[in-house]
Amino acid sequence: MERDYIIAMRESLEKKLGILDEIYELSRLQQELLSEEEMDFDSFDRYFDDKDICIEKLNELDEGFELLYNRVGEVLRDRKESYAEEIRVMQDLIRKITDRSTSIEALEERNRKGIADALAKAHRQAKESKRSVSVAMNYYKQMNGIYDGTSSKMDKKK
Repeated sequence: MERDYIIAMRESLEKKLGILDEIYELSRLQQELLSEEEMDFDSFDRYFDDKDICIEKLNELDEGFELLYNRVGEVLRDRKESYAEEIRVMQDLIRKITDRSTSIEALEERNRKGIADALAKAHRQAKESKRSVSVAMNYYKQMNGIYDGTSSKMDKKK
């Protein structure tokens, strides 16, 4: 029975590493979007939603792992020799998980800066577009005699 719990713990760690790999790939895809001239905000959001789903799965795995550890943690500590190989495999998985988490954090930080730049660029483009529309509208009004050329702040007394 104890061995089954230990196997389940190892499998939980393996699944966690797989999900972290998936999160890393989604973050990398987001980084690619950020490097494009015209950013696809819809795809970026879709990847973000996919990462949320992965994070929910990670939380479930962590809860399950903790429950299993609470059941067999004492046995693992008391009989280290009997489970030395399983402990070593789990320690190796935990190191890989830590390394992957660190690389995800670094990539996410770069993406945070990239999205801030992309949003600032989109804001500037929207502002320029609004200004262009205003200039075009004034030109249209002037050319069609709609715009009388007087300022609303000008004193109209003569």
